[in-house]
Amino acid sequence: MNDLVAKTIIKNKYWVVEQSGNQVATIQAVENGGFVYVHNDQRETYASVKNIKSKYNIQFAGAEKTARDKENLVYGYPATSRVYNEVFDVQRQIPIYNKTPKSRSQYCAGYYLVRAGNKWSKEFCPKNILLSRYKYHGPFKSEQQMLEKLKQL
Repeated sequence: MNDLVAKTIIKNKYWVVEQSGNQVATIQAVENGGFVYVHNDQRETYASVKNIKSKYNIQFAGAEKTARDKENLVYGYPATSRVYNEVFDVQRQIPIYNKTPKSRSQYCAGYYLVRAGNKWSKEFCPKNILLSRYKYHGPFKSEQQMLEKLKQL
């Protein structure tokens, strides 16, 4: 087997092994300290992940980077900082989050066009209260999508 990549699902406990984007196996930590490699309805027990890695030539994807990326996304929309208390406002179709666990200030993830007066301004992760007071378009997942909408207006 070539080009096998293990992606972390639960840190140090569970990995999904993929080949060309398709799931082909899993690696699971077991209570007695070993690991089980499950593929083709077979279960093989190993003492360490290194043993599995060397036998099947598996590359482990860095989980830390993907974890940080997920922290700064709210329902797929980018945010300016770490995300806490994420909520999706179904009526307005807006992903909302807080910047700290106990904060009462709510921010809207993504890019927006906000009309204040007779002018449209570009906003990235504005406060929720701003969008409740003014007319807006968004959210957009990228700045390019927002600029395309601005050209239409």
